[in-house]
Amino acid sequence: MRERLSLPAYDPVQAGGKTISLAKAAERLGISITSARSLASSGILPASQLMPGAQWLVRADALTSEAVRIGVQRVINRRPKNYEENQENKTIRLPGL
Repeated sequence: MRERLSLPAYDPVQAGGKTISLAKAAERLGISITSARSLASSGILPASQLMPGAQWLVRADALTSEAVRIGVQRVINRRPKNYEENQENKTIRLPGL
C-alpha cells in the first residue's frame, strides 16, 4: 500500500526515538502485543496510527506514566498462577490425546 501511494517506509531514526512500535512497547512493558493493543484501545496506553492499517506508534515517554504502570500491573495480575512455568513449555496439550 505504501508503494502504491508513494509513501516512505517508517523510519524510527526520523522519529528521533520519540515513538516506538506497539510491539516494542509491549516488549518493554513485559506484556503481549494483544494486551498492549487492549490498553491502547481503552486509552490507557497512548498509541496512534498515521492512517488506517499503519503501524501503531507509542510515545516512548508514555511508558513510564502512572496510568500505564497501573494498566500493565492489572494485566500481570490477571495472569494464571502458573504463567511463568508455562512460558518455557510451548507444546500445546489437548485433553484426551
